[in-house]
Amino acid sequence: MLRYSFILFLMTSLNCIGQANLLNAKTPKEIGVKTADQIKYDNTKPLDYGYIDDRDVMFGKRVWEFIDIDQRVNFPLYYPVKPLMDRKPLFDVLREYVQSGQKNKVNIKDYCFQDDYFSLPLDASEAESKFNDFRLTKEGDENVTKNFNPTKIDPAVDPAKFRELCLKLIADKKLKEGPDYKTAELNAVDLKGFKIQGYWYFNKRLAELKYRLIAIAPVASSAKSIVDATIGQQEIEDEYTQIIASQGSLLTPQQEEDKKGKLKIYEEMSAPDVLFWIYYPAIRETLKSNPTFNDRNSSKPINFDDLLISRHFDAVVYKEENVQGDRLIEKYKPNNALEQLLEAERVKDKIRDFEHDMWNY
Repeated sequence: MLRYSFILFLMTSLNCIGQANLLNAKTPKEIGVKTADQIKYDNTKPLDYGYIDDRDVMFGKRVWEFIDIDQRVNFPLYYPVKPLMDRKPLFDVLREYVQSGQKNKVNIKDYCFQDDYFSLPLDASEAESKFNDFRLTKEGDENVTKNFNPTKIDPAVDPAKFRELCLKLIADKKLKEGPDYKTAELNAVDLKGFKIQGYWYFNKRLAELKYRLIAIAPVASSAKSIVDATIGQQEIEDEYTQIIASQGSLLTPQQEEDKKGKLKIYEEMSAPDVLFWIYYPAIRETLKSNPTFNDRNSSKPINFDDLLISRHFDAVVYKEENVQGDRLIEKYKPNNALEQLLEAERVKDKIRDFEHDMWNY
């Protein structure tokens, strides 16, 4: 299986081109800009999945894996953290695709979800709050209510309109960052990794084990969670500063413990988590047109679609479908990272052994 994946990886990478027009450009502005003929004859469409009849699937297992971008083999999915002339990080590709849904007349609710079972669609405003968000402080809320909200828009009744009002005030610089509001923006450098959902199946017609990528999700602290945690921690600090001032002495050991417990809640709130799940077949064309770095030959870059479907990355299984409601490995192997890794390998071995056992008599 690995041999066939590697062959596919090499074949598809040969269809890519390097940095466009690098050798023929007369000015730096022409570097990376494809000519009309290059665009016309470019093979930017992904290879279509073949039809698989359910009756041909002799064995199947759905698994969830985590791709750690700190591992060297996974660097092509992370770098460059800032877009260059000819390439950008995978996070930016996913972000631009989600944000351009309205411009491209695509309803992101059809392919972008909050959960990995595709039951909770993510709308455009929720998606945007993952990347950019702000929140008024107490002083800022009082300032808007008193001076800039003549029609008395209630944020609890019409949050969208109130948000629009606040964004206009921020754009007009009538609110100051810090005293009036806190803001946060999520970038590729803040990424912790990717979670993927895939399906291993044995095709009895072809007599081989195959893999199909179903969904992908970036893992990071969302802008909304960062803003909420920042303001929450500041309110707690202000609360205990007032307590010190009122009692005229430092906090007691019990008060220190209470303060740490409250701050910990907000630290956990801003912990990295899945931002959203994207149904993979819906984004293949976009991934196909975005190259990543090939350290063996920079003239033949690899696009993200070929890299992912050929599994040219390292990932750790963190969940498999099971009778206990698809529970996580960490739930039945708690507080022991080594046992969790061994369990992840056991899941992989179980899948590989099925194909191996098919040829034993």
